[in-house]
Amino acid sequence: MIIPVLALLLVGCDKSDADGGKTAANKTDTKAKADAKADAKADAKADAKADVKADVKADPKAAVQINLDEQGRALRGFDPLAYRNDGKPVEGKPEHTFEWNGAKWQFSSEQNMTKFRESPEQWAPANGGYCTFGVVLGKKFDGDPNVWLLEDDGLYVFLNEEVKAKFLEDQAGNLGKVKANWPTIKDRAPAELDG
Repeated sequence: MIIPVLALLLVGCDKSDADGGKTAANKTDTKAKADAKADAKADAKADAKADVKADVKADPKAAVQINLDEQGRALRGFDPLAYRNDGKPVEGKPEHTFEWNGAKWQFSSEQNMTKFRESPEQWAPANGGYCTFGVVLGKKFDGDPNVWLLEDDGLYVFLNEEVKAKFLEDQAGNLGKVKANWPTIKDRAPAELDG
């Protein structure tokens, strides 16, 4: 009689050990599934960030069409709408940054950023923010956002005040050269135009 009771106890122990093993296995399996889910979520988030960056740089020519500073900003971070709205250059704020055409555009207000987002071609500087007189010469020089001109609903920037004065000596003729030259050089890197 002792042997059958002992046998039942042993079977019961084996069964509880087996259940305990299943419970441990279930816990391990549940943890593995949770880890896999968290990893998948992190991967999706990383992919989404990569897609946003890829969208910004999707067109390699876009990067040479816009004059960028070392931080990847157009107009050195100045608000492109301020020239028309405020009549002067105004620095943008990092919290009002919008990426378009391979560049980071900064704005002094959420309202200006929203307007730009709706119609970036209307507000972006002419010639990608490169020096306007450089374009007259078929070149791409840095444009200083503090040296500017509004003409024909376009924002034109210049290397410096001296270069702007030279441009203004024949403004109409030089604007004609800009309109003729920009389409032929816009997709070329500045270094390709030297020489």
